[in-house]
Amino acid sequence: MANTKKATENMIHASEIKTKEMVVHIVGDSDLILCAKSRSYEREEMFKQSHPKGTKIPAEYQQNYNLWEKLITSIHWQNPIVFHDDDYSLYTEEEWTDYMKNNKPCILGKAFQDSLKEAFISCGFKDSTGKAGTDFKRTINFETVTPVDFATAGYDQHLAQTSGLSRTNVLTQQNVFYGWSADVKLSYLEVAFPKETILDLFTCAGKFIGIGARRGEGYGRYHIETVTYEE
Repeated sequence: MANTKKATENMIHASEIKTKEMVVHIVGDSDLILCAKSRSYEREEMFKQSHPKGTKIPAEYQQNYNLWEKLITSIHWQNPIVFHDDDYSLYTEEEWTDYMKNNKPCILGKAFQDSLKEAFISCGFKDSTGKAGTDFKRTINFETVTPVDFATAGYDQHLAQTSGLSRTNVLTQQNVFYGWSADVKLSYLEVAFPKETILDLFTCAGKFIGIGARRGEGYGRYHIETVTYEE
């Protein structure tokens, strides 16, 4: 009679990975500038790159310059806004003022992630923790957008130099926020990065790196005012 072996079943029990959440209330120490690509620029570029070179660009993509279109559509807003794709002249100062009063500009969560990652690498945390920047990005998640509160808003037209071989000055339009603050919400794995380390990163990023556009010129600096922990 053939020998038989009793099958044994090996069970692997995986414990649930628990994440924690916190809300970091930051207050601006210098003016905040938010400046993404405007809708008109993106529409024209998308047409160019999705058609053969030399294809005639339709007139709807080459409308006259409108400052308010640039300012309004280069902001990530908390609530949806109306786009006047057929007639850019419909964007007005009154509409910009209305959005500033009744809507909220937002900072992308990716901007905070990139800023804190830069602080993680530049301020010595990488060496002290023995972790790489990818570890930081994989274990700390920010909400998609962070609404910004502010006392007043204005705008600035700025000549920015393009990169590459043929450098030229390009006119940019930038929304500037004075007396600003924000509640930055994030979830994290405390087994990878303790909350104390995350707050140290916020402190370093706020003091030396900042958030938003023209950070290298000192804009977008901030400090932590309060922290709320949510289990």
